[in-house]
Amino acid sequence: MDTGVNMRLIKKKILLSLPKTRNWSRSRQWKLRLISLACLAPLTLSACGGPSVPVGQIGNVEGNLGGAASDEPRATLIAEDILSSGGTAADAATALYFALAVTYPIAASLGGGGECIVYVPETNKLENLQFFNRAPAGGGSIGIPGNIRGMAALQARYGRLEWSQLLAPAEQIANFGQPLSRAQHMAMVLNKDQLLLDYGIQNIFMDKDGEFVAEGTKIRQIRLASLISALRSEGGAAFYIGNWAKTFNEDARAAGGNITSSDMLNYKPVWKEAQSFRVDNNMAGVSAGPSGDVYSKLWKLLYGGKGILGIDVSIPQIEIARAAAAAFSDIPAMSPFISHGTTSFVTTDNEGGPVACVVGLGFPFGSGQMGEITGIVMAGNLPPEQREFQTSPILVVNLPNKDFYYAGAATGGAAATVASVSTALNIFAKGNNLDPAMDTARLFTMGNQLPLLYETAMTAEDVASLQGEFPVMVEVDRLASVNAIYCLNGKVFNCISRHDPRGYGLSLIEN
Repeated sequence: MDTGVNMRLIKKKILLSLPKTRNWSRSRQWKLRLISLACLAPLTLSACGGPSVPVGQIGNVEGNLGGAASDEPRATLIAEDILSSGGTAADAATALYFALAVTYPIAASLGGGGECIVYVPETNKLENLQFFNRAPAGGGSIGIPGNIRGMAALQARYGRLEWSQLLAPAEQIANFGQPLSRAQHMAMVLNKDQLLLDYGIQNIFMDKDGEFVAEGTKIRQIRLASLISALRSEGGAAFYIGNWAKTFNEDARAAGGNITSSDMLNYKPVWKEAQSFRVDNNMAGVSAGPSGDVYSKLWKLLYGGKGILGIDVSIPQIEIARAAAAAFSDIPAMSPFISHGTTSFVTTDNEGGPVACVVGLGFPFGSGQMGEITGIVMAGNLPPEQREFQTSPILVVNLPNKDFYYAGAATGGAAATVASVSTALNIFAKGNNLDPAMDTARLFTMGNQLPLLYETAMTAEDVASLQGEFPVMVEVDRLASVNAIYCLNGKVFNCISRHDPRGYGLSLIEN
């Protein structure tokens, strides 16, 4: 499979030759030129001791870059290039998202919405940026997109690189095409029986026999490339005003929507203080919305008020099952089985500033309709019981010391919340590294009298312990997918990033 290396940013050549100068042999000028040559080591900037490559070019950051993990490999590679170019975690997350919008549109389309948890050492605050799809004032079947404005807000507040540089890779992928990734292919195949797709989506992702095209098939999205090109040059806000807003509204109306210019103009992402709870001496930040309430409740049911950091405390599967039943029993208006309608990603830079995000369309391919002009897969205006449950991202930091420990984000319906909490607790309570923490067998249930799903990898002993309290048990191959970064002792040089082996994404770490 093509890893998309050809899409990386290209280093500019830097002139290394010295201009001709008179009186080169004079003693004083020899000394001056020897000093100059010391500063003009290969690929240096104008000042001695500076980085060898300018900010904005790959190679600006030497040594540890930070980390990134997402559900689609090419998007992660683009994030790596942004980090190497001197970008912040917010820059990397922005470039990664727009790449996902092209390479993983089943969940990450520009028509979707979501939220991020952000920590920046300079501000020393855990923040929650919310940019969910919203219902138009007049109703209709299409939701107002939030992803474009949300990622623009993230980058405007905490980015360092030029906005245009972050969108250029996504534009190139859409315009010139890239082989279809296994991640997108498998997400389509696994949801084939429940998808109703219009001609626009079928024309790109299905063959003449009505089957999804094979992994590795070259995919071009020319209309989407035109929109991303406009966003690159005009900024993210351009989509919500003027001609682009009118164009999208026309696409939405053709799909049964009722979005107006006023709906688009009035859409704004919201910055909130993240909901937080203590993890020994550290602080965990999650969504300030309902998904954060469930996350916090599940965590506290398992280990609330207990000192767990660095202590080898086992997490019995029966305890996780009981906590999951209690946490989800009060949320009947949701489907636990919708998957691949959301996607997650995490990034961190070499200054210890992490970002964790979950974005989605609510359902695989959203409304099932693509804008004829914009090329956007549009999100449906769905009630909660018809939407995939969107799990809160989480960051764990030590605020007094400004040390970053953990970033996690997960997808896969309601089971993703249990998977995310379990993974984090396997690190902080059991003392596991990130790999075994992710590999641990998972389970999910929505109540004591409801079926319990458990992974095939679960031990027979654990299965037997569960059967006593959960008589209806269903064995499944895999539950949810987690992207995470863990920094041992809160030190950036100890960070590792991982994408869940249950998925088909990629994680990168540079030390």
